[in-house]
Amino acid sequence: MVQQWEVILMKGESEPWWFFPEWRSDIIEMYTYSDSKAAIQQYMSLFQELKEEFQCVKVKKTSLAAFWNKEDVSYCEQCDDDLQLYYGLLILADGEPYQFPENVENPVMKKREIK
Repeated sequence: MVQQWEVILMKGESEPWWFFPEWRSDIIEMYTYSDSKAAIQQYMSLFQELKEEFQCVKVKKTSLAAFWNKEDVSYCEQCDDDLQLYYGLLILADGEPYQFPENVENPVMKKREIK
């Protein structure tokens, strides 16, 4: 059976690891692949671009990445407050977050904590 791979770029008020029920409505770009190598290459390319564009980055579970600039906020009328805007990048294999092997050295993802 062929695996389906998805590389997803999101923009919203929550980090990509929360998977709230409406999380798919935050998708701004999605790439689908049947080949893991092509999907991983696309993810790494987008990761590098986003890492250069944003001040802050945090990664959970090896492939759920949030990028943001501290000044990028959105006003929430319901809560009467500003909320941080995040760009989320994730890679899914058959609908589940892909776990990159922990022992694989990857220079693109080396800097994984908040700046």
